[in-house]
Amino acid sequence: MAVGSGPCLLAVALLAAAWISDASSSDKQAHSNRQYVNCMPCSRTYVADAYVDALTSQLSQHRDLTEVPDKSDLCKGLADELDVPTLSEVHRQLVGEGSHRGLIYSVKFGNSKDAMVQFLDGYDANLVIIEKLPSGVFADPFELQHFVERKVFLDVAVFGDTNLELPSALSNRSAVEIHFDLKPSTSMDYNLVTELPLHARYPPLDASGYATVEFGSPDLLLRYRRKETRPDSCVWALRDLHATPVEKAAWRIPCGDEAHTGFVSSLTFMSALVCSMSIVLAASLTP
Repeated sequence: MAVGSGPCLLAVALLAAAWISDASSSDKQAHSNRQYVNCMPCSRTYVADAYVDALTSQLSQHRDLTEVPDKSDLCKGLADELDVPTLSEVHRQLVGEGSHRGLIYSVKFGNSKDAMVQFLDGYDANLVIIEKLPSGVFADPFELQHFVERKVFLDVAVFGDTNLELPSALSNRSAVEIHFDLKPSTSMDYNLVTELPLHARYPPLDASGYATVEFGSPDLLLRYRRKETRPDSCVWALRDLHATPVEKAAWRIPCGDEAHTGFVSSLTFMSALVCSMSIVLAASLTP
């Protein structure tokens, strides 16, 4: 009797262990599905408003931008399991030459047409891209507003250092938050392609003649709310789309060679001196 019961007990133990393991993994998966959902009041226009320091600090570590410091009560009814738009492909490419270039984003949604239509019928939804710019690169907020006026972007904002005249050595980092309106008329092809124009600041001198900056992966979020909401209870839900890391982008910015400093300074001084003397001479000869 004891010999025959051994295999039975072993089988029962293995089944129990498997059940516990499955239950544990299911709990972890459910937790991971919930933890990236958070909410913010509609009075807050931009996700990055609460994270300017984290986005632009020279020493900051990456932070989850969906961790908006608001009460969890805001998310009631919005953090439920929904068939929300998901991403199947994300690509980013640096285009152009010289000191004025652009980042082209190509985003493809993975939902079926019926699921997308059903979701957008009941919710206003935006795709939010937050690009943390490396030191030495800036976006012109005035230029970006023209994209909003032409309805390329739903909204856009630049956070951090927006002084366009400062050289790289005296400037701080900045970040750009772009909003795209997801509508059935514009989202049914499951593709979104757009460009973010960027400009290089004057970099420090380098013997190679170039200064290289690298872009990290952007944050891609889905922001949505019910279509029928009262102003006093309007809440945006945020979901991290967990986009796979995009292709690295490196920008070689032309810069001056320190070995030429003396020659350039002397030439500039002589040119200024000759021009000044010419003006004085012309003024003295004028009757």
